[in-house]
Amino acid sequence: MDGLNSLTVVELKELLKEKGLPISGKKSELIERLIVNNKGVNLLDEPKSIVIPSAELIEDSDQHLPFLTSLLQNGLSSVHFDRKLALRYGAALIMLIFLISGLNSNSWYYMEWSKTDGDPDMGMYVDEKTTLYFGLSDIEILYEAEGIVWGETVDTEESESFGEYDSAACKPIEEFSCDSFSTAGTWIQTTFWISIFCILLIFGLGIVKGFGKEITPQFHMYEPRIRDISWGLATALPFIGTIIYGFIIGQSEMDLSELDLDDNGFGFIWWSMLIFSFAFAGLVYSQQISSRISRFKQVLAK
Repeated sequence: MDGLNSLTVVELKELLKEKGLPISGKKSELIERLIVNNKGVNLLDEPKSIVIPSAELIEDSDQHLPFLTSLLQNGLSSVHFDRKLALRYGAALIMLIFLISGLNSNSWYYMEWSKTDGDPDMGMYVDEKTTLYFGLSDIEILYEAEGIVWGETVDTEESESFGEYDSAACKPIEEFSCDSFSTAGTWIQTTFWISIFCILLIFGLGIVKGFGKEITPQFHMYEPRIRDISWGLATALPFIGTIIYGFIIGQSEMDLSELDLDDNGFGFIWWSMLIFSFAFAGLVYSQQISSRISRFKQVLAK
């Protein structure tokens, strides 16, 4: 009896399921049902692992199958979703796509200038535009030209790699600091890869629980803490890394007067990551934020 009392409700229900007994009722009823059925047999000789029969995304369900197993076998109608938690997982998937895209993007920063050769009024001219796209480890040059030469239309677009930040082609440049872009890129890569690992860990834990796979009681004890830390890192690091990138580039020495630039600044992926990472953190911790705002209002009211 004392051994059964030390078990959790989840563990008691798992024992009942193994014996084909009902799993409804309070903890005392579950213990009594096991005692009556086994007539004094020690139920605690064997179990060294437990099966988690329910999944994170289940709200309230009478089903006996794990969440993902029931979903695959019986369809959506067989499970009940926690909408807020499902929204968090959906946002995490989008964040994962953003992170992978950001690691492979060359639009973190850009410099653009243009010039016109010839005279459009004379019917012979070429408008040229050159753009430098700064990635996390290298620079890409995009050259565009359009116009009319000897009666023929010119429409050219060429793209090529200028080289990595630690290459011999980049080091001698005085207009901007290749070392600063390299350092900023390293910060992004480090924070993003940690975030990707955390998101994959979150999904991995969800899948294990969703299929009701066996986990050791020791790991089950620490699993909520691991999941909370993973959510925290996955939400904070992308935003922190993006801010650090902006700070490093903003503070780097640049002398762009000789380039006669038409435009320069942070690129599409930097702004997108800044906005989405902030929104992602707000979505994941919306309840905590609302709670603190309410407390703050109560303090002000006093």
